[in-house]
Amino acid sequence: MRETIGFGIIGCGTIGGVHAEAIRKVTGVRLVAVADMAEQKAKKTGEDYGVPYYSNYRDLLERDDIDVVNVCLPSGLHMDACIDAANAGKNILCEKPLEITLSRIDKILEAVHKNGVKLGVVFQKRFQNPSKLIKDAITSGKLGKLISGSAYLKMYRTQAYYDSGAWRGTWKLDGGGCLMNQGIHGIDLLQWFMGPVKSVYAVTDIAAHERIEVEDVAVALVKFANGAAGVIEGSTSCYPGLPSVLEVYGTNGTVTLQEEKLTRWAFINPTEDDKTLAKKAAEEGGKTEEIDRSDPLATVGDSHLLPIEDMAAAVREDKDPAVTGEEGRKSVEIILAIYKSAKTGEEVELPLAEWSPA
Repeated sequence: MRETIGFGIIGCGTIGGVHAEAIRKVTGVRLVAVADMAEQKAKKTGEDYGVPYYSNYRDLLERDDIDVVNVCLPSGLHMDACIDAANAGKNILCEKPLEITLSRIDKILEAVHKNGVKLGVVFQKRFQNPSKLIKDAITSGKLGKLISGSAYLKMYRTQAYYDSGAWRGTWKLDGGGCLMNQGIHGIDLLQWFMGPVKSVYAVTDIAAHERIEVEDVAVALVKFANGAAGVIEGSTSCYPGLPSVLEVYGTNGTVTLQEEKLTRWAFINPTEDDKTLAKKAAEEGGKTEEIDRSDPLATVGDSHLLPIEDMAAAVREDKDPAVTGEEGRKSVEIILAIYKSAKTGEEVELPLAEWSPA
């Protein structure tokens, strides 16, 4: 395997640009080519980054200098691109959600395993140090028995946001609303912290937007397999948009994550390191960045550098990426269970049989 890993991007919309910029900043990788069915988008991105562009992504897949394909299409178009990439022998880094139904995800996984390629899913929050500190505290038993874990994902999107693309806010291509599109990062972290979900009981609604099919508010009671319980609350209707908050409570302490910052680190028998972290967390807890949270890119920053670095290392060292396709499937299953509960008015247990809200 060559030392410099070649990347190709399929999908030159907003998130495709984020990937291109991250690739430019990461050492040991290079952007080789881009593709988008809207030729003008592909052309602009190709010219901006000085690489060839294609209106048919299958032409991109024929290049032998591409090691990893970044799938940055609308969510409901991920399956075909991922399968085609796998069949072309390309490793894949796919944006969240991996796909919008479990059967479509399972077809991707089948193609990946059949062709012996690697599949990573972009859940960049797992790579951030505060998230890793919480994960380590849980797995080491530092928090004691887990009692509760909750995610509060109160965001804001304007009507213009949904009107900006015909696919936005549709079941067919967006796959869902405030949970599947925006809140999935927090849901992924929550299940990564708390372990498998046993059941959900939920309500969803379209409260503040027009011309969309999917939810802009959702509340779910979650029961975890370890006996803990919690809440998932999501919205794209909470002006002006609030920082996401994840809270985990155990018999020995409490930790809270606000966006990428620890804001509570409290233990019954703290070490000196715990006291230092607790002091810093208390200071961070009083700070809220003044940013336009209606902008989908407001909190992205350079967060995609870490998944790019991880994927390049996985290819270079022949190992699994940190967030595999199997891991990426878990949050989608939870969200679909929430949608099913909201539609049926019943508690829904996991694992979930194939089900679609459309």
